[in-house]
Amino acid sequence: MHYLGILLAAAAMFGVGSVWYSPVLFAKAWMRGAGMDPSQKPDGRTMAKTFAATFLLLLVCATVLDVLITNSTAGEGILHGLFMGFLGGLIAAAITAINHLFEKKSLTLFLINAGYDVMGFCLMGVILAML
Repeated sequence: MHYLGILLAAAAMFGVGSVWYSPVLFAKAWMRGAGMDPSQKPDGRTMAKTFAATFLLLLVCATVLDVLITNSTAGEGILHGLFMGFLGGLIAAAITAINHLFEKKSLTLFLINAGYDVMGFCLMGVILAML
């Protein structure tokens, strides 16, 4: 396993999420689609716990993706990492789609969340393939 790569890949996807779900990109549309009130300030302790749990879960994702990339006989290199990350992102997006169907959430919210899944996993795949 590539422990440094796993840590960097998780940090990179966390960083993508911090921009993806910020006012710079999709914060307003995401909050509207999720039924959240943008004027309500979140509790700092709750957010710290959420961010910590998110990072731990991203470490799990990066570890699984690293195992898949390392054990795949289909190839190696950055393009292989990108392809494997894309496949991981598609799996995550499909699960997100199932949840959105049952939760009766909007297509916009699905596209924001699934877009993050695909972009983040592609980035993680590239990072893991480089190290």
